[in-house]
Amino acid sequence: MSAGGATLRQVLSDTTRIIKAHSRHFLALSMVFLFPISFSTFIYTSLLHPTSIHSYYRRSLYIFSTPNPNPNHSPLLLQIIYSLFVSILYICATASISYSTFHGFYGRPVKFISSLKSILFSFFPLLATVIVMQIIFVLIIFAFIILMLLTYNGLLLIGIEFDYDTVYFLVFVILIVALLVGVLIYLESEWYVSNVVVVLESQWGFSPLRRSSYLVKGMKRVVFCMILLFGVFGAYFSFLCLSSGPKAGILEGWFNWKVVLKMVLYTCFLTILSLYSVSANTVLFIHCKALHGEFAFEIDHEEFAQEYVSLPREDGNVPYVVNVV
Repeated sequence: MSAGGATLRQVLSDTTRIIKAHSRHFLALSMVFLFPISFSTFIYTSLLHPTSIHSYYRRSLYIFSTPNPNPNHSPLLLQIIYSLFVSILYICATASISYSTFHGFYGRPVKFISSLKSILFSFFPLLATVIVMQIIFVLIIFAFIILMLLTYNGLLLIGIEFDYDTVYFLVFVILIVALLVGVLIYLESEWYVSNVVVVLESQWGFSPLRRSSYLVKGMKRVVFCMILLFGVFGAYFSFLCLSSGPKAGILEGWFNWKVVLKMVLYTCFLTILSLYSVSANTVLFIHCKALHGEFAFEIDHEEFAQEYVSLPREDGNVPYVVNVV
């Protein structure tokens, strides 16, 4: 194994190889867990939001500027149901797809029932870890809001004043937001394989976060590229979902073949993107372990010595495990 880690191309190539080798298996997992998430996203945005981003923005301004004596709690209830639905399915998808990708990488048998069973052992540890991460993110955002207020008031105390509608205030807000986004992206890169650690190493809470931070050392460039790649495409398709709701009413809009076609295309693209994201995350985890010299311990030599052989790559990087039966 070379001192250098794998490239983004190698990670995506291994991911594609695994998915193609077990296409029906991953298709089944995607249809059970990922497709409902993508489909519900389209339905949710169509039911809750207006037909475009611009009309939603105008409606938001109206809501904030006009008091509503009779608030409607239905959107809040819908948001809660949608969030719970998506969170549960995504945790199940992460557990099952990570488990399948890990075994598929080594050429081991990949069974649908075994992937579903992995959810039983990983669901609550994943849930606990995700909650810990979200709490940390919320605390950081809250700290930045406090910092922005303190900085603004400090500038006022020393005699520097600027109104909310001036370019100086806009620059000030942009700098704070850019700093916040930078911190969040850094933490995301540090904890990028934490979910895989939970599934494959039976850790939870803060432990997988520390473990992920250790594993991604030497692979930060690949991690950042993956965050950028899946983040940009995910945001793009999410934007398309938000801006392509029914033009007329809900009932009339769903009888429009263009709306139905968009729904099918966007949900399929989001499903495929989500599958590759979770699977590539697992492949990255394996390459990170190989970079730190932990690859040799992944195979139970007593059980699989006669069935699997570890072969090096031609470029000297992470070896493959090949079934030789």
